[in-house]
Order: sequence, then C-alpha cells, then structure tokens
Amino acid sequence: MIPLHNFLFYCLLYAVAIATPGPGVISIVARALGQGFRKTVPACLGIMVGDLILMTLSAFGLALAAQAMGRMFVVVKVAGGLYLLFLGYKYWTANVSAQSEVIPESAGRGFLTQMGITLSNPKAIAFFVALQPTAIDMRSLNAVGYLELVGATLVLIPAITMGYAAAAARLKTLVASVKARRRINKGAGLVMAGAGIAIMVK
Repeated sequence: MIPLHNFLFYCLLYAVAIATPGPGVISIVARALGQGFRKTVPACLGIMVGDLILMTLSAFGLALAAQAMGRMFVVVKVAGGLYLLFLGYKYWTANVSAQSEVIPESAGRGFLTQMGITLSNPKAIAFFVALQPTAIDMRSLNAVGYLELVGATLVLIPAITMGYAAAAARLKTLVASVKARRRINKGAGLVMAGAGIAIMVK
C-alpha cells in the first residue's frame, strides 16, 4: 500500500500533468467543438488506456523500454500526427448544415487514435519515467499499490479530459448557427492540425 501522503502527492502531480494542455487535451477540445461531448467519450477512454499502459510499464520497470522503441516509436508518432492532420482537413472542409455532423468517425477509431497519441506523447512518457518515481517508491510498490495507481488513472483521466470536452461542447451549443458552426469547425480543424504537427515535431 502506498503511504497516503505519497499517494496524494502523486495524484496532485498527475492531475497537473493531465490538465496542462498538450496534444491529447487539444485534440479532445477540437473533437468536442466539432462533434459535441458524446463523441469525445471514446477518445477520453483512449487517453485513459494509453496512460494505464505507460503507468504499468513504469511500475514494472519497463518505461525505459518504451522510450527506447526507436524507429517504431517514431512511426507511431508520425502516424498519429498525420491522422490528426487528416481530421483537421476534414473539419476545415466540412459541409455544415443545421443537422450535419462534422466527421462520422467511429467510436473505435476515436479510441484507438487517442490511445496512440497518448502512447507517443513525450509529455506522458516523461511523467511516468521521471515524475512518477519522485512521488512513489517504485522499488517497494506491491500489487495493492499498483491498484491504487490504476484507480488514480481511472478517476483523474476521465474527470479532467471530459471536463475539457464538456466545456468545449457547451461553447458549441451557445453558437449553433450554421455560420458560427462553420467558424468553429475551421477553428477545430486548425487546432487538430496543430496538434498533429506538434506530435510530429516533438
């Protein structure tokens, strides 16, 4: 079991890391602006699963192996960035009407895309490689402690990412005219494309 003060310190660091806008949060906001809150839920779950994988690798001493994926890591990162650029293009060129959805992206594709972004996000890897061990003594981590870390991920990721999504989706409902939606879609397209570029250049 992790000492309470260590666990609370870890949760504080983790919450700050999640809430700091990066490629994952930016793409969630863009999805919510373009498609509404419900469409972001699978993507938020993708971030959660990606973080669970990285946290587990770190907990079992394999985070350095994730960093050392070499060319495969680059391929994953570039593929995720290119897909976000594609989504940005789709948002920008979407034919907006009063009933239209911006991108008919499946829940599974949204989940996998966001999980890939998380697994290739240097900020997420840096947190679990560098910051996690400053809060938790990984050498004495047992099964109960690991489950506590899992619980923190299951609570903090959905709470923060869906909070961002809900705020962005609320903004969309406040400006529901076709003209306003067209502007929002173009803005979301720019944000999505920017997140894709940021992933590839980092």
